Amino acid sequence: MKIYLANESKQTKGGGWTFISNLQKGLQGKVEFVDNLDACDVYFVSGATMVTREQVKEAKDKGKKIVLRIDGIPRNSRNRNTGTSRLFDFAQMADLVIYQSEWSKMYVGGWLKKEGPVILNGVNTSIFRPEGETIGKMGSPQYIYVRYNRDETKQFHRVWYEYQLIYRKNPNANLWIIGKFSEEQKEYNFDFYNGEKYRYWGVIDTEMMSILLRSADIFMYSYYMDACSNSLIEAIVSGIKIWYMEENGSAKEIKEKYEEKGSGYFGTERMCAEYFRELRRILS
Repeated sequence: MKIYLANESKQTKGGGWTFISNLQKGLQGKVEFVDNLDACDVYFVSGATMVTREQVKEAKDKGKKIVLRIDGIPRNSRNRNTGTSRLFDFAQMADLVIYQSEWSKMYVGGWLKKEGPVILNGVNTSIFRPEGETIGKMGSPQYIYVRYNRDETKQFHRVWYEYQLIYRKNPNANLWIIGKFSEEQKEYNFDFYNGEKYRYWGVIDTEMMSILLRSADIFMYSYYMDACSNSLIEAIVSGIKIWYMEENGSAKEIKEKYEEKGSGYFGTERMCAEYFRELRRILS
């Protein structure tokens, strides 16, 4: 089986790119990853915004099996008004669509009218685990908030309000903030004004993320209607307490699966085995 992981985006970070890295490692030795469309059996689209309409159509015309991984609805405002139209067209051309969660299948699949299996994300549990290197906490308890992009659905404002109230009751608390924020927020103290203690880490690499998650006490999960948060799963398998400010989207699903199956369920081994099974099925 030869797979081309299609990616014409200039970005290098985010859920789709993390998924590609995990899939490559998990399927190593089982499939061959190729670097061009002509050489592949399977044209794999990790996210609708990562490829162009022209290349997907070319793959279809050349008889390649098209697989589309679906999380949420891409914003037209961030994709030159082509996000939803591309997603819809790619789904109709796909031989297989895979949803990241039951919620995603209900929300996106209900609009696409396209059936497909659900495969929850997995993360690298050799990196994200309770055991391993840590750093000293800067407060007690040590809170942590993570986001990669600035999407308003990540709801930093909820963390901002809640942490102010926490700090008034407990001035020993500390908050670690990780991810992309505006220059104004960074310059003006993230709008904190009452001596709240925090540290901003910026955008960090995977290894450092695992260290900070292991070192913290409480992960503040505020995402609204998220399709399948890698950050939440990474925190869960790191063994720290999760403060679920929201249990909508896939959060309740992930939480229940963890309570039923344990953290081992969220390893890349399970995820990649499920993808491999589906890929074999469409090629048989």
